[in-house]
Amino acid sequence: MELPSVFIGRSLSAATRRWLKKQPIRFIEHPFIRIQFRKPNVEFLESVKDRAASLVVTSSYAAYWLVRFRRHFGLRTKHEIFCLSEKQRDILLKSRMKIHLAAEPTIPALASLIAEQNHGQPVIYLRGDKALNDLYERLFTFGIQAHELEVYKNTPIEKWINEAFDAYLFFSPTAIENYKASGNFPPPKAQIMAIGENTAMTAWKVFPNAVNVSPDDEELSFVRYSVDRIIKKMNEPIPKKRVIY
Repeated sequence: MELPSVFIGRSLSAATRRWLKKQPIRFIEHPFIRIQFRKPNVEFLESVKDRAASLVVTSSYAAYWLVRFRRHFGLRTKHEIFCLSEKQRDILLKSRMKIHLAAEPTIPALASLIAEQNHGQPVIYLRGDKALNDLYERLFTFGIQAHELEVYKNTPIEKWINEAFDAYLFFSPTAIENYKASGNFPPPKAQIMAIGENTAMTAWKVFPNAVNVSPDDEELSFVRYSVDRIIKKMNEPIPKKRVIY
Protein backbone atom coordinates (compact mmCIF):
# COMPACT_ATOMS: atom_id res chain seq x y z
CA MET A 1 0.00 0.00 0.00
CA GLU A 2 1.35 3.42 -0.95
CA LEU A 3 2.15 5.73 1.94
CA PRO A 4 -0.15 8.74 2.47
CA SER A 5 1.29 11.96 1.02
CA VAL A 6 1.12 15.14 3.08
CA PHE A 7 1.74 18.76 2.13
CA ILE A 8 2.90 21.00 4.99
CA GLY A 9 2.51 24.72 4.41
CA ARG A 10 5.48 25.87 6.47
CA SER A 11 9.02 24.93 7.56
CA LEU A 12 8.87 22.70 10.61
CA SER A 13 11.06 22.79 13.69
CA ALA A 14 13.83 20.19 13.89
CA ALA A 15 12.03 18.28 16.67
CA THR A 16 8.75 18.06 14.73
CA ARG A 17 10.57 17.01 11.57
CA ARG A 18 12.43 14.22 13.41
CA TRP A 19 9.15 12.88 14.77
CA LEU A 20 7.44 13.09 11.39
CA LYS A 21 10.20 11.15 9.62
CA LYS A 22 9.43 8.17 11.86
CA GLN A 23 5.79 8.04 10.76
CA PRO A 24 4.37 5.92 7.90
CA ILE A 25 3.83 8.89 5.59
CA ARG A 26 5.75 10.88 3.02
CA PHE A 27 5.70 14.67 3.22
CA ILE A 28 7.10 17.89 1.87
CA GLU A 29 7.41 21.26 3.60
CA HIS A 30 6.83 24.48 1.73
CA PRO A 31 6.44 27.81 3.52
CA PHE A 32 4.18 30.42 1.93
CA ILE A 33 5.39 33.09 4.34
CA ARG A 34 8.81 34.68 4.84
CA ILE A 35 9.44 36.20 8.27
CA GLN A 36 11.13 39.59 8.57
CA PHE A 37 11.93 40.77 12.10
CA ARG A 38 11.25 44.38 13.02
CA LYS A 39 13.74 46.68 14.72
CA PRO A 40 12.77 47.60 18.29
CA ASN A 41 10.38 50.54 18.67
CA VAL A 42 12.82 52.41 20.92
CA GLU A 43 10.42 55.24 21.74
CA PHE A 44 7.74 52.88 23.00
CA LEU A 45 10.18 50.61 24.83
CA GLU A 46 11.65 53.58 26.67
CA SER A 47 8.15 54.34 27.99
CA VAL A 48 7.87 50.88 29.60
CA LYS A 49 11.52 50.34 30.51
CA ASP A 50 12.02 49.24 34.13
CA ARG A 51 8.24 49.37 34.73
CA ALA A 52 6.13 46.37 35.75
CA ALA A 53 4.52 44.82 32.66
CA SER A 54 3.24 41.50 31.31
CA LEU A 55 4.78 40.48 27.98
CA VAL A 56 2.80 38.03 25.87
CA VAL A 57 3.95 35.87 22.95
CA THR A 58 1.93 33.35 20.94
CA SER A 59 4.52 32.41 18.31
CA SER A 60 8.10 31.20 18.22
CA TYR A 61 9.03 34.19 16.06
CA ALA A 62 7.89 36.61 18.76
CA ALA A 63 9.77 34.55 21.38
CA TYR A 64 13.02 34.75 19.37
CA TRP A 65 12.54 38.52 18.95
CA LEU A 66 12.03 39.01 22.69
CA VAL A 67 15.16 37.04 23.59
CA ARG A 68 17.20 39.05 21.11
CA PHE A 69 15.95 42.48 22.23
CA ARG A 70 15.18 41.80 25.90
CA ARG A 71 17.66 44.42 27.09
CA HIS A 72 15.38 47.19 25.77
CA PHE A 73 12.78 46.31 28.43
CA GLY A 74 15.16 47.05 31.30
CA LEU A 75 15.15 45.20 34.63
CA ARG A 76 14.23 41.51 34.37
CA THR A 77 12.52 41.59 37.76
CA LYS A 78 9.95 44.10 36.49
CA HIS A 79 8.60 41.91 33.69
CA GLU A 80 7.00 38.51 33.34
CA ILE A 81 6.28 36.59 30.15
CA PHE A 82 3.15 34.66 29.21
CA CYS A 83 3.42 32.08 26.42
CA LEU A 84 1.35 29.45 24.69
CA SER A 85 3.57 26.39 24.22
CA GLU A 86 6.51 24.49 25.65
CA LYS A 87 8.53 25.32 22.54
CA GLN A 88 8.04 29.05 23.15
CA ARG A 89 8.91 28.59 26.82
CA ASP A 90 12.15 26.79 25.93
CA ILE A 91 13.16 29.67 23.64
CA LEU A 92 12.23 32.25 26.28
CA LEU A 93 14.33 30.60 29.01
CA LYS A 94 17.32 32.43 27.53
CA SER A 95 15.74 35.72 28.57
CA ARG A 96 16.09 34.71 32.25
CA MET A 97 12.72 36.34 32.97
CA LYS A 98 9.79 34.84 34.89
CA ILE A 99 7.71 32.73 32.49
CA HIS A 100 4.06 31.66 32.76
CA LEU A 101 2.98 28.78 30.51
CA ALA A 102 -0.71 28.30 29.66
CA ALA A 103 -2.23 25.13 31.13
CA GLU A 104 -3.25 24.15 27.60
CA PRO A 105 -1.74 25.36 24.30
CA THR A 106 -4.90 27.30 23.41
CA ILE A 107 -5.73 31.00 23.22
CA PRO A 108 -8.64 30.78 25.73
CA ALA A 109 -6.34 29.12 28.30
CA LEU A 110 -3.66 31.76 27.77
CA ALA A 111 -6.13 34.64 28.04
CA SER A 112 -7.50 33.23 31.31
CA LEU A 113 -4.01 32.87 32.75
CA ILE A 114 -3.08 36.46 31.87
CA ALA A 115 -6.32 37.74 33.44
CA GLU A 116 -5.74 35.74 36.65
CA GLN A 117 -2.24 37.17 37.06
CA ASN A 118 -3.09 40.74 36.11
CA HIS A 119 -3.18 43.32 38.89
CA GLY A 120 -3.40 46.45 36.80
CA GLN A 121 0.01 46.24 35.10
CA PRO A 122 0.06 46.91 31.32
CA VAL A 123 -0.09 43.91 28.98
CA ILE A 124 2.14 44.07 25.89
CA TYR A 125 1.28 41.56 23.16
CA LEU A 126 4.24 40.84 20.86
CA ARG A 127 2.87 39.72 17.48
CA GLY A 128 3.31 39.78 13.73
CA ASP A 129 1.65 42.14 11.27
CA LYS A 130 -1.13 39.59 10.61
CA ALA A 131 -3.59 38.69 13.36
CA LEU A 132 -3.41 34.90 13.69
CA ASN A 133 -5.70 34.55 16.70
CA ASP A 134 -8.28 36.43 18.79
CA LEU A 135 -6.18 36.94 21.94
CA TYR A 136 -6.65 40.73 21.89
CA GLU A 137 -10.45 40.36 21.82
CA ARG A 138 -10.44 37.69 24.55
CA LEU A 139 -8.32 39.86 26.84
CA PHE A 140 -10.72 42.75 26.22
CA THR A 141 -13.59 40.64 27.60
CA PHE A 142 -11.59 40.41 30.85
CA GLY A 143 -11.29 44.20 30.94
CA ILE A 144 -7.69 44.19 29.71
CA GLN A 145 -6.76 46.37 26.74
CA ALA A 146 -3.43 45.01 25.57
CA HIS A 147 -0.89 47.10 23.69
CA GLU A 148 -0.02 45.29 20.47
CA LEU A 149 3.66 45.56 19.51
CA GLU A 150 4.47 44.40 15.97
CA VAL A 151 7.81 42.58 16.09
CA TYR A 152 7.84 40.70 12.78
CA LYS A 153 6.25 40.84 9.35
CA ASN A 154 4.83 38.02 7.24
CA THR A 155 5.88 38.39 3.58
CA PRO A 156 3.98 36.19 1.07
CA ILE A 157 5.88 33.59 -0.99
CA GLU A 158 4.14 32.55 -4.22
CA LYS A 159 4.76 29.02 -5.49
CA TRP A 160 2.75 26.71 -7.74
CA ILE A 161 2.75 23.15 -6.33
CA ASN A 162 2.79 20.69 -9.23
CA GLU A 163 1.75 17.64 -7.20
CA ALA A 164 -1.39 16.33 -5.52
CA PHE A 165 -1.42 15.17 -1.90
CA ASP A 166 -3.75 13.17 0.33
CA ALA A 167 -3.73 15.86 3.02
CA TYR A 168 -2.71 19.49 3.49
CA LEU A 169 -1.57 21.06 6.78
CA PHE A 170 -2.00 24.81 7.21
CA PHE A 171 -0.82 26.80 10.23
CA SER A 172 -2.37 30.21 9.53
CA PRO A 173 -5.02 31.94 7.42
CA THR A 174 -2.24 33.83 5.60
CA ALA A 175 -0.62 30.58 4.46
CA ILE A 176 -3.94 29.43 2.96
CA GLU A 177 -4.46 32.76 1.21
CA ASN A 178 -0.94 32.70 -0.26
CA TYR A 179 -1.32 29.04 -1.31
CA LYS A 180 -4.52 29.87 -3.19
CA ALA A 181 -3.13 33.14 -4.62
CA SER A 182 -0.35 31.10 -6.23
CA GLY A 183 -2.97 29.23 -8.27
CA ASN A 184 -3.03 26.10 -6.10
CA PHE A 185 -6.07 23.97 -5.28
CA PRO A 186 -6.14 20.69 -3.30
CA PRO A 187 -7.78 17.64 -4.91
CA PRO A 188 -11.49 17.33 -3.97
CA LYS A 189 -10.94 14.25 -1.78
CA ALA A 190 -7.88 15.61 0.07
CA GLN A 191 -8.17 16.34 3.78
CA ILE A 192 -7.43 19.85 5.03
CA MET A 193 -5.88 20.07 8.51
CA ALA A 194 -6.09 23.50 10.15
CA ILE A 195 -4.55 24.84 13.35
CA GLY A 196 -7.05 26.97 15.25
CA GLU A 197 -10.51 28.29 14.41
CA ASN A 198 -9.30 31.27 12.35
CA THR A 199 -7.29 29.04 10.02
CA ALA A 200 -10.20 26.61 9.77
CA MET A 201 -12.65 29.39 8.91
CA THR A 202 -10.39 30.54 6.06
CA ALA A 203 -10.10 26.95 4.79
CA TRP A 204 -13.90 26.51 4.82
CA LYS A 205 -14.30 29.72 2.83
CA VAL A 206 -11.88 28.86 0.02
CA PHE A 207 -11.87 25.05 -0.19
CA PRO A 208 -14.80 22.64 -0.74
CA ASN A 209 -12.81 19.89 1.03
CA ALA A 210 -13.43 18.44 4.47
CA VAL A 211 -11.62 20.53 7.10
CA ASN A 212 -10.31 19.13 10.39
CA VAL A 213 -9.55 21.56 13.22
CA SER A 214 -6.77 20.79 15.70
CA PRO A 215 -7.64 21.37 19.38
CA ASP A 216 -4.02 22.43 20.05
CA ASP A 217 -2.12 25.46 18.73
CA GLU A 218 1.37 24.04 19.39
CA GLU A 219 3.21 22.79 16.27
CA LEU A 220 4.12 19.23 17.28
CA SER A 221 0.72 18.61 18.88
CA PHE A 222 -0.98 19.80 15.69
CA VAL A 223 1.20 17.59 13.49
CA ARG A 224 0.61 14.55 15.73
CA TYR A 225 -3.15 15.13 15.64
CA SER A 226 -3.08 15.56 11.86
CA VAL A 227 -1.05 12.43 11.14
CA ASP A 228 -3.33 10.36 13.37
CA ARG A 229 -6.44 11.63 11.53
CA ILE A 230 -4.85 11.17 8.11
CA ILE A 231 -3.76 7.56 8.75
CA LYS A 232 -7.13 6.62 10.24
CA LYS A 233 -8.92 8.11 7.25
CA MET A 234 -6.67 6.34 4.75
CA ASN A 235 -7.23 2.98 6.53
CA GLU A 236 -11.02 3.24 6.47
CA PRO A 237 -12.55 0.46 4.34
CA ILE A 238 -13.91 1.60 1.00
CA PRO A 239 -17.70 1.10 1.03
CA LYS A 240 -18.89 -1.44 -1.49
CA LYS A 241 -21.21 -0.20 -4.17
CA ARG A 242 -24.62 -1.82 -4.24
CA VAL A 243 -25.33 -3.58 -7.46
CA ILE A 244 -29.01 -3.63 -8.41
CA TYR A 245 -30.01 -6.49 -10.66
